[in-house]
Amino acid sequence: MNARPSQSPTQKLILVVDDIEDNRVLLDRALQSSGYATVLAESGREALSIISRKVPDMVLLDWMMPQLSGLETLRAIRELYPSSKLPVIMCTAMGEEMSVVAAISAGANDYMTKPISLPILRARMTAHFEQRAVIDTLGTAKDAAERRLSEQTRALFDKDPSSTPRWGLR
Repeated sequence: MNARPSQSPTQKLILVVDDIEDNRVLLDRALQSSGYATVLAESGREALSIISRKVPDMVLLDWMMPQLSGLETLRAIRELYPSSKLPVIMCTAMGEEMSVVAAISAGANDYMTKPISLPILRARMTAHFEQRAVIDTLGTAKDAAERRLSEQTRALFDKDPSSTPRWGLR
Protein backbone atom coordinates (compact mmCIF):
# COMPACT_ATOMS: atom_id res chain seq x y z
CA MET A 1 0.00 0.00 0.00
CA ASN A 2 1.22 3.48 -0.82
CA ALA A 3 -0.98 6.20 0.71
CA ARG A 4 -0.17 9.88 0.41
CA PRO A 5 -0.51 11.54 3.83
CA SER A 6 -0.30 15.04 2.36
CA GLN A 7 -3.60 14.77 0.47
CA SER A 8 -5.43 18.09 0.46
CA PRO A 9 -9.17 18.15 1.22
CA THR A 10 -9.98 18.99 -2.43
CA GLN A 11 -7.51 16.55 -3.98
CA LYS A 12 -9.13 13.43 -5.45
CA LEU A 13 -7.87 10.11 -4.11
CA ILE A 14 -7.39 7.40 -6.73
CA LEU A 15 -6.97 3.73 -5.80
CA VAL A 16 -4.78 1.96 -8.36
CA VAL A 17 -5.14 -1.83 -8.25
CA ASP A 18 -2.76 -3.93 -10.34
CA ASP A 19 -0.70 -7.01 -9.54
CA ILE A 20 2.18 -5.76 -11.73
CA GLU A 21 4.35 -3.26 -9.89
CA ASP A 22 5.53 -1.44 -13.02
CA ASN A 23 1.89 -0.72 -13.97
CA ARG A 24 1.14 0.62 -10.48
CA VAL A 25 4.25 2.83 -10.48
CA LEU A 26 3.52 4.21 -13.97
CA LEU A 27 -0.06 5.13 -13.07
CA ASP A 28 1.01 6.45 -9.68
CA ARG A 29 3.51 8.88 -11.23
CA ALA A 30 1.14 9.95 -14.01
CA LEU A 31 -1.75 10.57 -11.61
CA GLN A 32 0.37 12.44 -9.09
CA SER A 33 1.77 14.67 -11.85
CA SER A 34 -1.86 15.42 -12.79
CA GLY A 35 -2.64 16.55 -9.24
CA TYR A 36 -4.27 13.41 -7.85
CA ALA A 37 -3.43 11.65 -4.61
CA THR A 38 -2.96 7.91 -4.97
CA VAL A 39 -3.06 4.74 -2.96
CA LEU A 40 -1.76 1.54 -4.51
CA ALA A 41 -2.89 -2.06 -4.09
CA GLU A 42 -1.36 -5.16 -5.61
CA SER A 43 -4.43 -7.37 -5.21
CA GLY A 44 -8.19 -7.28 -5.06
CA ARG A 45 -8.15 -8.26 -1.39
CA GLU A 46 -5.79 -5.41 -0.55
CA ALA A 47 -8.01 -3.01 -2.52
CA LEU A 48 -11.09 -4.06 -0.55
CA SER A 49 -9.17 -3.65 2.69
CA ILE A 50 -8.14 -0.12 1.70
CA ILE A 51 -11.71 0.77 0.69
CA SER A 52 -12.98 -0.46 4.07
CA ARG A 53 -10.70 2.07 5.79
CA LYS A 54 -10.84 5.03 3.39
CA VAL A 55 -13.14 5.24 0.40
CA PRO A 56 -11.28 6.65 -2.61
CA ASP A 57 -12.85 8.97 -5.16
CA MET A 58 -12.18 6.49 -7.97
CA VAL A 59 -10.72 3.04 -8.55
CA LEU A 60 -8.54 2.03 -11.50
CA LEU A 61 -8.82 -1.75 -11.48
CA ASP A 62 -6.86 -4.38 -13.37
CA TRP A 63 -8.86 -7.44 -14.40
CA MET A 64 -6.31 -10.23 -14.54
CA MET A 65 -4.98 -10.70 -11.00
CA PRO A 66 -4.30 -13.87 -9.01
CA GLN A 67 -6.62 -15.04 -6.21
CA LEU A 68 -9.33 -12.39 -6.57
CA SER A 69 -9.80 -11.15 -10.14
CA GLY A 70 -10.63 -7.58 -10.97
CA LEU A 71 -14.15 -8.64 -11.94
CA GLU A 72 -14.66 -10.34 -8.56
CA THR A 73 -13.21 -7.27 -6.83
CA LEU A 74 -15.57 -5.04 -8.81
CA ARG A 75 -18.56 -7.12 -7.74
CA ALA A 76 -17.48 -6.84 -4.10
CA ILE A 77 -17.10 -3.06 -4.47
CA ARG A 78 -20.59 -2.80 -5.98
CA GLU A 79 -22.07 -4.62 -2.98
CA LEU A 80 -20.83 -1.67 -0.91
CA TYR A 81 -21.03 1.34 -3.25
CA PRO A 82 -23.12 2.12 -6.32
CA SER A 83 -21.39 3.29 -9.48
CA SER A 84 -22.63 6.85 -8.89
CA LYS A 85 -20.74 7.03 -5.57
CA LEU A 86 -17.52 5.18 -6.43
CA PRO A 87 -16.54 5.14 -10.10
CA VAL A 88 -14.47 2.15 -11.22
CA ILE A 89 -12.53 2.08 -14.48
CA MET A 90 -11.37 -1.37 -15.53
CA CYS A 91 -7.84 -1.20 -16.98
CA THR A 92 -6.86 -4.44 -18.67
CA ALA A 93 -5.12 -6.05 -21.61
CA MET A 94 -8.36 -7.87 -22.42
CA GLY A 95 -10.04 -5.96 -25.22
CA GLU A 96 -12.56 -8.51 -26.45
CA GLU A 97 -16.14 -7.36 -26.71
CA MET A 98 -17.36 -9.98 -24.21
CA SER A 99 -14.87 -8.72 -21.59
CA VAL A 100 -16.10 -5.16 -21.97
CA VAL A 101 -19.73 -6.30 -21.72
CA ALA A 102 -18.96 -8.42 -18.63
CA ALA A 103 -17.19 -5.53 -16.87
CA ILE A 104 -19.90 -2.98 -17.63
CA SER A 105 -22.61 -5.49 -16.64
CA ALA A 106 -20.81 -6.08 -13.32
CA GLY A 107 -20.86 -2.36 -12.58
CA ALA A 108 -17.74 -0.84 -14.14
CA ASN A 109 -18.21 2.80 -15.06
CA ASP A 110 -15.68 2.56 -17.86
CA TYR A 111 -13.20 0.22 -19.53
CA MET A 112 -9.74 0.89 -20.93
CA THR A 113 -7.33 -1.49 -22.63
CA LYS A 114 -3.63 -1.56 -21.90
CA PRO A 115 -1.33 0.05 -22.69
CA ILE A 116 -3.21 2.92 -21.09
CA SER A 117 -3.25 6.21 -22.95
CA LEU A 118 -2.72 8.75 -20.17
CA PRO A 119 -4.48 11.65 -21.97
CA ILE A 120 -7.52 9.43 -22.59
CA LEU A 121 -7.46 8.16 -19.00
CA ARG A 122 -7.33 11.72 -17.64
CA ALA A 123 -10.21 12.77 -19.92
CA ARG A 124 -12.34 9.82 -18.83
CA MET A 125 -11.57 10.45 -15.16
CA THR A 126 -12.54 14.10 -15.54
CA ALA A 127 -15.80 13.12 -17.25
CA HIS A 128 -16.68 10.70 -14.42
CA PHE A 129 -15.88 13.29 -11.76
CA GLU A 130 -18.04 15.87 -13.55
CA GLN A 131 -20.88 13.36 -13.82
CA ARG A 132 -20.60 12.59 -10.11
CA ALA A 133 -20.67 16.32 -9.28
CA VAL A 134 -23.91 16.71 -11.26
CA ILE A 135 -25.45 13.69 -9.50
CA ASP A 136 -24.40 15.09 -6.11
CA THR A 137 -25.84 18.52 -6.98
CA LEU A 138 -29.15 16.99 -8.09
CA GLY A 139 -29.32 14.91 -4.91
CA THR A 140 -28.68 17.98 -2.77
CA ALA A 141 -31.37 19.96 -4.64
CA LYS A 142 -33.85 17.08 -4.27
CA ASP A 143 -33.15 16.82 -0.53
CA ALA A 144 -33.62 20.57 -0.11
CA ALA A 145 -36.91 20.52 -2.04
CA GLU A 146 -38.21 17.61 0.05
CA ARG A 147 -37.26 19.41 3.28
CA ARG A 148 -38.96 22.60 2.12
CA LEU A 149 -42.13 20.72 1.14
CA SER A 150 -42.18 18.92 4.48
CA GLU A 151 -41.71 22.20 6.38
CA GLN A 152 -44.47 23.92 4.39
CA THR A 153 -46.83 21.00 4.93
CA ARG A 154 -46.07 20.98 8.65
CA ALA A 155 -46.63 24.75 8.81
CA LEU A 156 -50.05 24.41 7.16
CA PHE A 157 -51.20 21.79 9.67
CA ASP A 158 -49.71 23.70 12.60
CA LYS A 159 -51.92 26.67 11.65
CA ASP A 160 -55.11 24.61 11.51
CA PRO A 161 -54.77 21.01 12.74
CA SER A 162 -58.42 20.28 11.87
CA SER A 163 -57.74 20.87 8.19
CA THR A 164 -56.66 17.32 7.48
CA PRO A 165 -56.59 16.75 3.73
CA ARG A 166 -59.43 14.56 2.54
CA TRP A 167 -58.16 14.06 -1.02
CA GLY A 168 -61.75 13.88 -2.23
CA LEU A 169 -62.49 10.72 -0.23
CA ARG A 170 -65.19 10.37 2.39
